[in-house]
Amino acid sequence: MYQKRIRWNDYTSWLPATFRQRIGWLLLLCLALMLASWMLDGYLPSDPTFVAGLVVLALSMVVRSPGVGSWRFAVWAMLCFVAGLVIPARSFHFLTLLFAAGFIVENLKGKINEAPVLIAVLLSAVFKTMSIVLGFAIRLQMSANAAAALVLLDFDAQASGNMIRLNGQDFAVDPACMGLQMVDISFLYGFFLLGLMERRSGKRLHWWALAATIVGLGGLNLIFNQLRIIFLVLFKIPADSPMHDLVGLAGLALYVLAPAWFGIRWLFQHASFPAGDRQPIWKQFPVQITASALVLVACTAWLVLYETSGKTQHNKGAQALMPHGIPAYCPAEILEDGVIKYAPDQWLVYVKPIRGFYSTEHTPLICWQGSGYTFGRVWEQEVNGKRCYAGTLKKEGNPLLYTAWWFDNGRTQTISQVYWRWLDMGGAPDFSLINVTASDSTTLRRQLEAMLY
Repeated sequence: MYQKRIRWNDYTSWLPATFRQRIGWLLLLCLALMLASWMLDGYLPSDPTFVAGLVVLALSMVVRSPGVGSWRFAVWAMLCFVAGLVIPARSFHFLTLLFAAGFIVENLKGKINEAPVLIAVLLSAVFKTMSIVLGFAIRLQMSANAAAALVLLDFDAQASGNMIRLNGQDFAVDPACMGLQMVDISFLYGFFLLGLMERRSGKRLHWWALAATIVGLGGLNLIFNQLRIIFLVLFKIPADSPMHDLVGLAGLALYVLAPAWFGIRWLFQHASFPAGDRQPIWKQFPVQITASALVLVACTAWLVLYETSGKTQHNKGAQALMPHGIPAYCPAEILEDGVIKYAPDQWLVYVKPIRGFYSTEHTPLICWQGSGYTFGRVWEQEVNGKRCYAGTLKKEGNPLLYTAWWFDNGRTQTISQVYWRWLDMGGAPDFSLINVTASDSTTLRRQLEAMLY
């Protein structure tokens, strides 16, 4: 005798499909409120670039296959959730929330395009960390390249760190940004174009064309920043001049935004294929999806509650190093985030613990700005066979200060972002950023000789 196969939905027919769909939208609202709470608490940034990125993420979304659900975002969300439990990095927590939202959206509306995923990664700290790991060394190299290019143009130019001397006059290239803040804007623009072009054409790019777009945007940014430095130095435009920003915006439009528009449009014309030609798998929000969505939102809520309330505890988990060369009589003052301050009369030392290889550090290039100082010259120097970064600090109405910094874990002293993170991944003792500042270069050099060994 034939026996009817019992399906999951037969046990849950009491839950109407329209109600399940409303649950989906309600869960999306819950995730949006969790995101807002993280931003209000300061756990995630709330600056205009981040907010604009979230708006662009929503605008770039294209439903490729209406009615075609998927489990892919659920898998990614759970992987990020588990990774966030092992490594308390904000990137994993943020991506858990966005991937959970993507899972609900795909099973309410249909499979979506790649642009929102790329923007999600861009907005996470992954991109910011990569910029910090590679950015400063690239900026100093750009200064050297600019001087070399000016020499080829028959100018008397010489680079020393971020300082370029042109025909006997010094020009300092801003080491904290140098136009690289526009990188976020250009990538947001490029990823938005991916969604816009797909919505207009009904086509999607091949994987290699998508990869070429990402690499191309990075290359355009490098070219733009290099040409921008040469132009600013050649025409002696200081950082506090309105022309400084105008040159940056004009260069961004000319060397990045315009080529990106034509390049991505060309790829959609020659390296694309029809998107979303599959038949719908389901037209309603299935019970299995509802239950999975509830689990993902519950996991995200746990992260929100735990990370918001335990944020300070995580920071205290990073122990500051007791650096070599600090006199025993020197008192230590513990500041926010576990930073230790040593401040005798002659010099000032900040020891800034770093949570791990996945975390960003309190770079002096940014931190000193909070006290009203700006960097002048920045360069690499060698003391006792060890390398460190050094620079001058300027503030109106105050004497010039000299500062230096490096990464230290009591065994290894380095300025290489890649090297210390690699050692930290391998189980080396925790690293701290050591920042030493003095009122004159001689005092600073003497203290560096005591601390670098």
